[in-house]
Amino acid sequence: MKISIPSKRILFLGYGAVAKCVWNYFDTYLTCLRKHVTLVDKNKDAFYGPNIKGIRKLILDVNATTINDLVDSLHMKEGDVIIDLTSSSATYYFIKLCFRRGFHYINTSIEDTNDVMLGTSIDCQQKTVRDIAYAERHAIRSTILTECGQNPGLIQHYVLHALQQLSGVKMIKNPTEKRRVLKKVIQDHKIGSILMSEIDNMKVNKPIEKPLIYNTWSSVGFLVEALDKTEVVGGGINNTFIKPVIPTTEWNTTSMNIHQNIMTKHPYQILFLKKSALQTTLNSICPILNEQGQVEFTNYRGRLIHHGEVFELARYFGKDAPFMSYVYKNSPYMDESIRRFNTISKEVDDLWLYIHQDNSCHVFDNIKRKNDSDTFHLHGHDSIGCTLFCGEEKVEHIYWCGSILSDTDHIDPHFTPTVVQVTAGVLSGLSYILEEKNSALGWIEPIDIDTDYMLEKSIPLLGKFFFTEIPVDAFSGSFDYSTIL
Repeated sequence: MKISIPSKRILFLGYGAVAKCVWNYFDTYLTCLRKHVTLVDKNKDAFYGPNIKGIRKLILDVNATTINDLVDSLHMKEGDVIIDLTSSSATYYFIKLCFRRGFHYINTSIEDTNDVMLGTSIDCQQKTVRDIAYAERHAIRSTILTECGQNPGLIQHYVLHALQQLSGVKMIKNPTEKRRVLKKVIQDHKIGSILMSEIDNMKVNKPIEKPLIYNTWSSVGFLVEALDKTEVVGGGINNTFIKPVIPTTEWNTTSMNIHQNIMTKHPYQILFLKKSALQTTLNSICPILNEQGQVEFTNYRGRLIHHGEVFELARYFGKDAPFMSYVYKNSPYMDESIRRFNTISKEVDDLWLYIHQDNSCHVFDNIKRKNDSDTFHLHGHDSIGCTLFCGEEKVEHIYWCGSILSDTDHIDPHFTPTVVQVTAGVLSGLSYILEEKNSALGWIEPIDIDTDYMLEKSIPLLGKFFFTEIPVDAFSGSFDYSTIL
């Protein structure tokens, strides 16, 4: 059922690939007045794509010094909505503003430009937002939902759904009882590791020749994550089951000591590694589609990208938390772009500087613009879910829950499966916070939302969504950690 919000003004901060897709599918989930919608981006070339004729568009670098004047100029009032799909912006200030002005707010990641002061630890980012919410707790007039895209966002609910399937209990409505049951499932099934597993299997229709950084979603967004130092959940103190072994020589003990000094003591371990996510890998296994469109399992080695879901889940499971990390086999075009760049310079800082230059990146968004000879068209699929490894001394059972979305599924051909999967999380979370009964909850995280609600809302955009057991003998790799240059 769609939610009607005709009186609310809606402000999109950032109009990249995800924002274009969110607006494209917006009226599938919500009904609004087009005259109340404003799209803002600092890049004048961002305003293309379907369904934007007649929508207000503003070219502006939105930051802590410009956003107040922006919302005032748009006559935004209590109950209006900010959809923040920017990267490296003033996230913390935006959140404070929304608390104080009573705006509803959603984002897909916490990427404040000040995070460099904290070493861009996501566990610290989440604590910072928690501290802001605590400071603003006296005047709650709206709902602020952070990190609700696909990963983080929906993927937390893939984990919770998988555990509920293993519990054999179909309906657990009481949140306290649900957490107790799911923690017991971890112990009963000896779940020692949960790897958030994604394989980008998208291919383009012609060779790539220009010396750009290519990706199937935001090139800058990926590298912002991938160039951060690796940060994983090492596991809870009560979880003694199968886990990857990361040598202590790879640990960044300085960061770990700093982290322990500024964070509340956790009943689980946070590991910081010396190398960036671009350079650290683990094995996992994930279902993909073969050339006949049938599901088959594949082993792969993926990068350890830090995402909010593993820290959110770690707090949820506490002492019983498994080892958790994202393990991402990213687009081969991103890998090729980096290899090309490394023939020029092997310095990570040089790559970071390069991606912030104008016209240095290209996102395959399948939206053909007039006279644009550089438009590529992607086909294929994206597999994203959670892989649960069970056992004590060795892997005894493996389970997977997630989404495989293909360009042959019923999705708008303008958008890639990767972007549509993120959109499913954004619009499902946005629907939740705009339900009248949820209109003044203060700060919430995706895990605070009912799993059945999130899945019911999102499954229409997830292609093949399923829970399955993976035969143990299909997993050919061990949990060997390795680094790459």
